[in-house]
Amino acid sequence: MSLILYPKPSLQAFIETCTPLAKIDSLEHSFRDRVDSIASALLGYVSSDDPVENLSRFLKADRNFLGIILALTNLSQEKFLRILSAERFARSDFGSEWGIDALHRKLEIEIGFAERVAQLFLEGRNSPLLLEQVASFYLDQLSLPIEWSSIVQDPNLIQNIIRRKLAGEYSDAKGDAIEAIIRGALDEIQVRYGVTHGKGQVRLVRKEVDHALPSTDDAYVLIMTSYLETTSSHQTARANEQTEMYLTLQQENIRYGSKRILVNFVDGAGWLARRSDLRKMVDGCDYIINLKTLDRLEAIICKYVPEQFFTVSPRPQVEG
Repeated sequence: MSLILYPKPSLQAFIETCTPLAKIDSLEHSFRDRVDSIASALLGYVSSDDPVENLSRFLKADRNFLGIILALTNLSQEKFLRILSAERFARSDFGSEWGIDALHRKLEIEIGFAERVAQLFLEGRNSPLLLEQVASFYLDQLSLPIEWSSIVQDPNLIQNIIRRKLAGEYSDAKGDAIEAIIRGALDEIQVRYGVTHGKGQVRLVRKEVDHALPSTDDAYVLIMTSYLETTSSHQTARANEQTEMYLTLQQENIRYGSKRILVNFVDGAGWLARRSDLRKMVDGCDYIINLKTLDRLEAIICKYVPEQFFTVSPRPQVEG
C-alpha cells in the first residue's frame, strides 16, 4: 500500500477547504444537555418576596445561576470580578482578586456574602460603595431587570440566556474537542505504525509544540494547532511566532542536512476573517491542514519520520 502526499495548497485553495463554524456532534449533544439541565433547575427555583433575600438565595442555589444573572446584566465574568475588586477597595480590602471558584465558595459558605453581592446587583449604578470607585461606563451595565425572577422562569426566554452564559465555556470546549480529534488521528497512526507523539517544549524551536513526532526530544514533525471562531489581536503574534519556528527549522535542515518540518493545523471563522494573518500561517509552514484535510497527516508523517521509529509495521511508500 502506498500513500499520496499532497503538496501544500495555495491560500485560496486552503480557504475553500476550511470550516468556519465546526459542528462536533458529541459537543453539541453535551451542551444541549447542559442547557436543558440548567433550564430545569431554574424552573424549579421558588422565589420569595424580599428582593435581597430572593436574589441571594438564587445565587446560592446553583453555581450556574451567577452566570445567568451576569448574562441578564450583559456583564462578562471577568468584568464582574473587576467590579467586585473595586467594591472591596471601597471597603479598604486590598487583597488580590478572587477567582471565579473562590467567588462561588464564598457565595455558598460565607455568611452574608451572597446578600452583599445581591445588593450590588440590585443597587446597580446607584450603589454608594461603587460610585467613587467604578467608571460610569461600567456601572451603567450593572443593571439587573426588575422582573429578573420572572424572566429566569420563562421557558421561552431562558434558553437563549443560558446559551449566552455558556458561550465562553462552549468556545473553550470546542477548542479542546478539536485537539482531541487531532490527537485521535495521531493515536490511530501510533497504533498502525508505532510512531509515537508528544506535547511540550521542543528545544530546537524554543517553543511548546502541540504535537511532536516521534517525541519532543527528537521531533521530525512538529504540529501547531489553532481553531478560532472569533478574531483576536493575538493572531498576528501567533502567525509571526510560527513563522519564526518555520525559519528555525529551515536553518537547521540546511545546516545539518536533516528534514524536520512544521505542519500548521488552522481552521475556523476567526482565521478566515483575518486573511493577512492566515496568509502568514499558510506561507510559514511546510504543510497546512484543517478538519477536512486531516487525513493528509498520515502521508506527511510517513514521509518525514525516519524509518527506525516505525516499530509496529514498516513505513509505507509515499508518493508525491
